[in-house]
Amino acid sequence: MNQLRRIMKKLNKAIVAFGVSAAMLATGFAGISTAYAATGEDATVTISNFVAGDELVGYRILDITSENSGATRDDDKFVYAVNAENRSALIAGLKKLVSVPDDATDADLIKLVLNNLTTSANVETFAKAFKAASPTAGPTITDETTSVNQGYYLFEQTELGKDDTYTKSKYLVVNVGKNGATVTLKNGTVSLEKKVADNGDPNAPEGQGENEMNDSADYAIGDTVPFQLTGTLPAEYDEYETFYYSFNDTMSAGLTFKADSVAVKSGATDLTECFTVTAATPITIATANLKACTAAASLTADSEIVVTYNAELNDNAVIGTAGNPNTANLTFSNNPYAQGTGDRGTTPDDKVVVFTWEFDGTKTFSIDPNDADLPVFQLTNNSTGAQYTLSVTKQPSGAYKFGVKGIDAGNYTLTETYTPAGFNKADDITFDIKPTHDVLADEPTAALVVTGDGVTQGTNGALATVLNEGGNKLPETGGMGTVALYTAGAAIVLFAGLGLTLAMKRRNA
Repeated sequence: MNQLRRIMKKLNKAIVAFGVSAAMLATGFAGISTAYAATGEDATVTISNFVAGDELVGYRILDITSENSGATRDDDKFVYAVNAENRSALIAGLKKLVSVPDDATDADLIKLVLNNLTTSANVETFAKAFKAASPTAGPTITDETTSVNQGYYLFEQTELGKDDTYTKSKYLVVNVGKNGATVTLKNGTVSLEKKVADNGDPNAPEGQGENEMNDSADYAIGDTVPFQLTGTLPAEYDEYETFYYSFNDTMSAGLTFKADSVAVKSGATDLTECFTVTAATPITIATANLKACTAAASLTADSEIVVTYNAELNDNAVIGTAGNPNTANLTFSNNPYAQGTGDRGTTPDDKVVVFTWEFDGTKTFSIDPNDADLPVFQLTNNSTGAQYTLSVTKQPSGAYKFGVKGIDAGNYTLTETYTPAGFNKADDITFDIKPTHDVLADEPTAALVVTGDGVTQGTNGALATVLNEGGNKLPETGGMGTVALYTAGAAIVLFAGLGLTLAMKRRNA
């Protein structure tokens, strides 16, 4: 009986043990059911910020052999194997970051990848050495979504669909699991703004006041014209080891560049020593490597670089509303991989225009003048103080002309400073040349406005016809001069009458 009990007890233990084992086995099967074998399977890569013309190349560093959908961390979620085709390139890249044993296993390499490709600086250092080892590239991505084999990828942007003001995105490392992945392009942009300082009077329309920076301005020939260029840096500026940066400025024939006037700053920091000025066509104010200049060490992606310089409006200046255009652009390194020696982008041209005007006078006479002795005038800009001496000359047509080309906007007074014998001095004429011009425009224009008695508006400035009357002309209106003349005349008549009376009395006596 006791023997039977012992047999039954052992049997019960065996049944319990079997039940526990079965339960554990079932639990094990349940755990395995959440794992996903990924080797050779495709998944979708979506490119965020993609535009037509963008192109990327992916390099599969690690293969994903399985994926545990229940895990939250990549090192728990994915089981990796080193991609056989890129193993040697992977080691070359890692050696730029850490020490890699000669006998490193795949497990060692995978751990080094996951622990070290965690910052953009490390990724860039790795990527340059990795690519130098001639790895095998995966598919070229030219659409917003593309299917690729699942794996741990290094992505490189090789073409830009955006305009030349953008920079290529930096290297990106991304896990592409069974649910796919999104690659976000981080394209920086660079801009250039050109301005010209206006020397308008304090009463000028808003935006056209003295020394305000606009897209157009008025000046006189011979004046110094101040210009300003403002350039920005790309968002990835910190990723570059070398960075080419060149302001390119094209002057019209009516403007003479003053190379010794160039100054370059970023905020209060003087960067002039970082740049070389070439007074050619176009003018360049450039640095082959902004990163190498000590004065520029504090620059960041948020910094602006401001160039100021002067030019002189010369005798070749175009008069009137056609103006004297001046364009500038900015050439810069747009590929953080090439480190300043490769791809470059150029911003669109930004234009400003300098306008200048003229005064044309016609002289008429009431009697024939002596052509060797003609009047002289002075034209004064009451807004700037500029003065011009204008001599009347006889033209082949027989007309008598005087005038000046290349004057600034302003309030003017025309005064006859020399009047030939036999003629009366002409009255002064006061008038305004006050054009309106674009403060902010891609294609700046101006509208001429001339006002004042005795003048009319011409195509390129003010017109006036001035009459010189011959003879001794008396004043036509009252005043002390007229009173004096009348008084003197009356006295003469009175004395003449008294003289005649006295003479008659003597004769009669």
